[in-house]
Amino acid sequence: MSRRGFTLIEVLMSLAIFALAAVSLGAAYSNVLMSRLALKQDEQRLDDQARCRAALLETPGFDDVESGGEIYLPGGRKATWQGKIEATSVSDLFAVQLTAEIEPPDGGEAEEFTETRMLLRPTWSIPADRQKIRDEARQRLLQERGYQEADGNSAFISAPTRGKKLVPSNPGAKGAAARPPASTAPAGRGATPGKGAPAPTNRPAAPAPAPRPAQ
Repeated sequence: MSRRGFTLIEVLMSLAIFALAAVSLGAAYSNVLMSRLALKQDEQRLDDQARCRAALLETPGFDDVESGGEIYLPGGRKATWQGKIEATSVSDLFAVQLTAEIEPPDGGEAEEFTETRMLLRPTWSIPADRQKIRDEARQRLLQERGYQEADGNSAFISAPTRGKKLVPSNPGAKGAAARPPASTAPAGRGATPGKGAPAPTNRPAAPAPAPRPAQ
């Protein structure tokens, strides 16, 4: 009994299929590794930015924020940050632009990070500037509303809506309208006596006089 083996074409096709599968699996594995590395780098970058942001928020002085500082990061790295403060149209509210240069974990060139945050810092305000901002806001509200709420001298009067009031024509007859009219029907059994009608009594009728005997 003869046995039939694989031909050269079948062997070559099998090798080609195995090669394509190996390349596909290798590319997928490489993509997974690259994704994990990119995710780790993003987490590290976000953590570094959060540390620079915390350094800004923990600095109370106006001049200290303008001059900036340095912080040490994990892995022997270092970051340099600086803040630029600008006043806003709201009292005690400032727009702070944070600029930081963070060293990457691989030791390459430092990456620059910039963001703007709104901070409420009453200690940074100058009393004269604060009063000027409040006066401008008060004047702006006066122009928009048309009246002042502080002194009560209002140039805008909001009149209430006038409705119809039901006032009785004769106040003395308040209870007279609810009084039922007198009944003119004669009182009898089962009848309700009205005003002015004699009330029924339970007295028996008087007996008739006896007839007189003839003379």
